[in-house]
Amino acid sequence: MTKTFSLEIETSGINSTDAADWANEMTNVYADVEVSNVKISGNKISCKIGLAGIDDTTPDDIKMKVEEYLTMNEAFTATKISCH
Repeated sequence: MTKTFSLEIETSGINSTDAADWANEMTNVYADVEVSNVKISGNKISCKIGLAGIDDTTPDDIKMKVEEYLTMNEAFTATKISCH
């Protein structure tokens, strides 16, 4: 079973469709990433996220993967990323 975390990304502004597409596309880029319960509210994206098959995943591992993906797919500017 994949260990999941709550991820919240605050942005400087984003279209809700683009935000949902961005979160779901991340699973296509990274085979080990699992994303569910994507919610967009105002300038915030939240979801459940985990790395499949990696039992010792930490919030910092998730944050690093998200930051890496943001450099490749700049759909928006993140002003704050929190994972817990």
